[in-house]
Amino acid sequence: MKFFLAASLFLFTIFMTACGNNDSPETATKEIQSALNQRDFEKFSARVDVEKLFAQIYQDATVELAANCEEFGKKYPKDPYFQHDGAFIKNYNEEHRELHLDFARKSMEAYFAKVPPSENPHENPYAYVAHEFERLHNVSTAQIDDVQIKNNSATVTVDVQGDSTLRGMFVGSLKFKLGFEKINDKWKLTKIENIDELTAPIVDRAELIWINL
Repeated sequence: MKFFLAASLFLFTIFMTACGNNDSPETATKEIQSALNQRDFEKFSARVDVEKLFAQIYQDATVELAANCEEFGKKYPKDPYFQHDGAFIKNYNEEHRELHLDFARKSMEAYFAKVPPSENPHENPYAYVAHEFERLHNVSTAQIDDVQIKNNSATVTVDVQGDSTLRGMFVGSLKFKLGFEKINDKWKLTKIENIDELTAPIVDRAELIWINL
């Protein structure tokens, strides 16, 4: 759950700062950025297959968390989630899959609905996550490093950098490979292609979130 929360925050941070040109996956990235800036869910969903994207992140992250749970358990001995084997991680995540995905959906809805955060994050955790996303955006920049197109699929590599503030240092440096599909002549974001590379650094950040909640 902590990983998925943190991954969602960083994923959306990309689009708040990315830009692009021409009728291409870069254009799709720019339109997602615009939709998030305007908090226009209709425009956002026109370029992002939200259900497919969240499901893919959750599935791929579960595989990576299970495969590396022993390493994470040694690094974070106070986190009971990692004090088990890979089979436990897979079973736990499968059992709580809909609960976790629903949390991500409601956090996204809170962002687009501009729900104000409460002083206590436990009172409205969805608004808390939405507000944290906005705060991360304010200390982050993103740059499209590369675009690879093959038939109706494309990979857009985006480099995210935090600034010199404490929150910016929390963001740090992350590189996302965004997978787009051309559906009915329109590019849509459907997956993150390098979850295997992102899992360890995002777990580190998620543990910081966990400690402070």
